[in-house]
Amino acid sequence: MWHYSAAEARVQQSGRVVETHGKFHRVWDGERILQAFPGGRLALSRNRAKNLIAIGDRVRLRPQDDGTALIESVEERANAVMRRLSFSGAEQVIAANVDVLAVMLAPNPVLNTGLLDRTLVEGSRIGVPAAILVNKMDLLSRREVRRTLTPYEALGFPIHLLCAKRGEGVEEFLAAVRGRWVLLLGHSGVGKTTLVNRVAPGLDRTVGEVDPTRGKGRHTTSNAYAHGLADGTFLVDTAGIREFGLAGMGWRDVERAFPEIHAAREGCRFQDCRHLAEPRCAVRSAAEEGSIHPARYESYLTLLREVEGQGRG
Repeated sequence: MWHYSAAEARVQQSGRVVETHGKFHRVWDGERILQAFPGGRLALSRNRAKNLIAIGDRVRLRPQDDGTALIESVEERANAVMRRLSFSGAEQVIAANVDVLAVMLAPNPVLNTGLLDRTLVEGSRIGVPAAILVNKMDLLSRREVRRTLTPYEALGFPIHLLCAKRGEGVEEFLAAVRGRWVLLLGHSGVGKTTLVNRVAPGLDRTVGEVDPTRGKGRHTTSNAYAHGLADGTFLVDTAGIREFGLAGMGWRDVERAFPEIHAAREGCRFQDCRHLAEPRCAVRSAAEEGSIHPARYESYLTLLREVEGQGRG
């Protein structure tokens, strides 16, 4: 007769990773949050190049007698938001299985769209829609917002104007993403954690101030955490992003992520035109004439050179 321990007899169940820190993870099983650790082959793996377990992963786990759980397997990811780290060249998974990429901007001292364009390129690569959040509207004029974001509005990207500290515009944003997993991206100090504290009262995650000497926020979130709301929405609050190197893509991926450039390329003389210095380039002509916004064209060139420098042409 076979005898099983109580742990072995426990039924394997499903869960969703809501926090990850080294080999320590928190997993939401639909009713409670369990402290979980990799088990089996996951525990023995020496693969350090990419995250074996990332926030948002759907996992199979087995509860243990001490109230923790072992993660026995990770289900195939529907998508994975990735970035390349400049100091090592390694590709890091920021989050998996997300439904919306919400990139937050704030004056620093003006709106900077560098991270926004990188986020839109990554969203295009993995097939996930993006939303643009403009926070600290009490420090901005609507004229400045329109001047900076008109090209994005014309392309159909949803734009939400917020003052998270006062709660202005927050309900409208939450209504637009209800029931979905939303990855919040932005530089330190733009207000991601303030937004989370506003919609999840009692959580009181530490809010940072902007360093007046550098105009940049101090890190207040050291690792990503998915906050579940009563309506089924999950907001993934990430550490302030200092770098978002593009990962796993070639120049065609970058081109497709700029809809106005991808459309204009039909008029180029050469099918493999990269819109740099090639003769009879319709994209360059459109940028010079203003039908493609010059700032968007310059952003495309920056990202194109980045991926070509990685040897992914």
